[in-house]
Amino acid sequence: MSLAQGGEDGEKPSGGMVQAELPALLSAAFEAGGEMGGRLRGFDWSATPLGPPSEWSSALVHAVGTMLSSRAQIVMFWGPEHRAFYNDVYRPTIGAKHPHALGQPAREHWVETWDVLGPLLESVRATGEAYRGEDHPFVLDRHGFLEDVYFDVSYDPIREADGSINGVFCIVNETTGRVLGERRLRALAELGADLVEVADGAELGPAAARALDRHRADVPFGLVYLPDSAGRLALTGRSGLAAAEVTAAAEVTGAAEGLAAVGGPTAVDGPAGGGPGSVGPVPLGAPAAAVLARVARGGPAAAVDVAELLPDVPEGVARQALVLPVTAADEPVGALVVGISARLPLTAEYRTFCDLVAAQLSRAAGRQRAYEQERRLRGQTIRRLRALADAAVAVNTARSTAEVLQVAARHALGLTGAVRVVVTAAGARYEADGGGTAAVEPSVVLPLTGTTGEQLGELRVWADDEGDVESGRAALAQFARLIGVRLENAQLYEAEHRIASTLQHSLLPRSLPQVPGAVVASRYLPSSADAEVGGDWYDVIRPDGELVLVIGDVVGKGVRAAAAMGQLRNALRAYVLEGYDPGEALTRLNRLVCSAEQLSFATVVCLRFDPGAGRLRYASAGHPSPLLIKGGDVTLLHDRALGPPVGAIPATTYRTVADTLTTGTRLLLYTDGLIEDRQLGIDAALGQLREDATQPGEHVSDLIDAVVARVAVRPRRDDVAVLALEATEPHRFSLRLPADPTRLSVLRKRLEDFLVAHRVGATDVFDLTVAVSEAAANAIEHPVEPAEPTIGVEVTVADGEVVATVRDSGRWREPTGAGFRGRGLALIRALGELTVSRSAEGTEVTLRRRLQD
Repeated sequence: MSLAQGGEDGEKPSGGMVQAELPALLSAAFEAGGEMGGRLRGFDWSATPLGPPSEWSSALVHAVGTMLSSRAQIVMFWGPEHRAFYNDVYRPTIGAKHPHALGQPAREHWVETWDVLGPLLESVRATGEAYRGEDHPFVLDRHGFLEDVYFDVSYDPIREADGSINGVFCIVNETTGRVLGERRLRALAELGADLVEVADGAELGPAAARALDRHRADVPFGLVYLPDSAGRLALTGRSGLAAAEVTAAAEVTGAAEGLAAVGGPTAVDGPAGGGPGSVGPVPLGAPAAAVLARVARGGPAAAVDVAELLPDVPEGVARQALVLPVTAADEPVGALVVGISARLPLTAEYRTFCDLVAAQLSRAAGRQRAYEQERRLRGQTIRRLRALADAAVAVNTARSTAEVLQVAARHALGLTGAVRVVVTAAGARYEADGGGTAAVEPSVVLPLTGTTGEQLGELRVWADDEGDVESGRAALAQFARLIGVRLENAQLYEAEHRIASTLQHSLLPRSLPQVPGAVVASRYLPSSADAEVGGDWYDVIRPDGELVLVIGDVVGKGVRAAAAMGQLRNALRAYVLEGYDPGEALTRLNRLVCSAEQLSFATVVCLRFDPGAGRLRYASAGHPSPLLIKGGDVTLLHDRALGPPVGAIPATTYRTVADTLTTGTRLLLYTDGLIEDRQLGIDAALGQLREDATQPGEHVSDLIDAVVARVAVRPRRDDVAVLALEATEPHRFSLRLPADPTRLSVLRKRLEDFLVAHRVGATDVFDLTVAVSEAAANAIEHPVEPAEPTIGVEVTVADGEVVATVRDSGRWREPTGAGFRGRGLALIRALGELTVSRSAEGTEVTLRRRLQD
């Protein structure tokens, strides 16, 4: 079969187009598009309503180019028949449908899910409204059977030049594994919760069956075989089966001895019933009985034909079921038969889930046996066992060493009724006080050891009643082992987190350059969800008296993303220092990325600001638009992406846009982690950001504090990088502050930024900061009945001299002459030439200082 028919032999169809006849963009996309690029080039499109590629519309050409260059899973449907296009990354998504689906109407190859997919595609084409769904369910036949699968999907319209919609762009990400994993975790959690409440052994089977009946997608049916009150093996619970499917019991022959050996008669039966959890006799063929008997005696898990278990195989159930052992305290007590869904592959994860279901039942059976054995013991002992289970769950949720110690100490109190517990590890310590008087020496001292046997800490317990501690010593010893293992995990996590944090910060600038006429500030917040480094970065460069601000985000996380980020940061810095404007620098960066062996994608925005002229030039590679802040007015610097992400489309040319920044105007650059919020959409989150950016603040660092306040206190799935710039007067700054001593820190920060930007030496910076701060403190403290509760500060630099003036309104109270506060003017005079002018309008203190060479 030729490639024109979706074959593998590579023959060129007679109707195919030669390379020279293709549009340049399409030819480049085919060349760089991997296997699917070759198949799209070789497909006989002239035999379809789309016609040869040389006649394709520009919308189709650009859509195909974007699809082939993307590393996301993309399928595209074009025309009224929804002819299918897809890239290399998408091939595993459709399995055996590849390559036959290429170029064919979607209805022919997605027939099993067309009742879902068809209306979605038609809706996007008809309305022009994109559709996005998370964990959207589909049924696909991609491996020879109908399979339940889930995807995060985005269906977006593709418009022709005239505005009509002729295609749908579908970006998908299969989430089947996660959906199934979360669903099965919920099933296990519910099963465990239901079983832990069972107080009567006769209720264990029905309770398990009721829990499993709520999860038929993964357990179509289940049969629970446990000893009855007479000690014989009986069907004590069944799930997923209607009453009509439970028929009269048949005598078991051949393997009956195996069942009898478990401890009961040769028949396997139970009382009749109809609802989930109730049971009725189920006939067993001899082979199934043999398997069940072997597993119930403690043999390994096995498979059995469903037809040997049930009179009719229910719809959606695989032909074979699993027979899993049920144990209590490591002793065999019964068996669990788990039906397998015919619409899910029996993967290792699915098998592990089934094993965990049996393990939950085994744990419940073990607990039940323990309850029965200890029924006559004091209630305190039973509560201690439950407390140990709660303590184990609690300590396993702690992540850091400090959290482990805190949880362990508090739960150890409950395990023993102790009056004092101290837990120590790796220089950390936590003490819990239960009330009462403790002896000098602890009642119990237990080591906390990891999996290798190394001692990581110590658990010390003090109690009033020595008997109480002794009765709980076994529980304490088990809890101590759990604490030790969790401490080991916590220390590993903390080590990884320190390494990740160190690596991340080593790739960010240690300090930000300052130039006259501009003030910059930055903030970086790592993701709170994991210890991996991210790909967010920022940079500030000072070429030839100007200021270049860069912020970017590499797709992905981990060391690879961090390495790509470091390469992009250094390359872009080099292009900027070579004198290229923002657009040309991004163009060269894109060319470098597209030529790399390991392709990466990144969004980047690059701005170049000339403080002297107030001129701003910028270019963007798919990055969220910076905010332009003028007083209370906040707008987007640009209303659309000026270019695609770096690495997305080879040979892209990024243009430089010119603008101006007036004095007092601020720019806020950020990565998308700042506006990602599961509770809000992007538009709402961006609106919230614009509102936060209007909060008043005398310094750009106040602006950053305002916009990161929301994300700083909540869990973050992504890193957040923020960079802010304020255009100021090059050789002068003025500031009005409330007459509040707590605001002097803002003055010191602004003054230091201003002096450093003018390359004032460290000694002069220190002396001037001290002098001006003291003058401002006097202007706040001394005036009586000021006309305004504010002070004004003005500082200029010219001809190697700094002139600072501090003004207030009001009459100064007479100095007392006592204490340091009475020597403020003397201190200022010692640091420069001081002039004090007093009038009815207020006092003006002027300091002149000649800068050191």
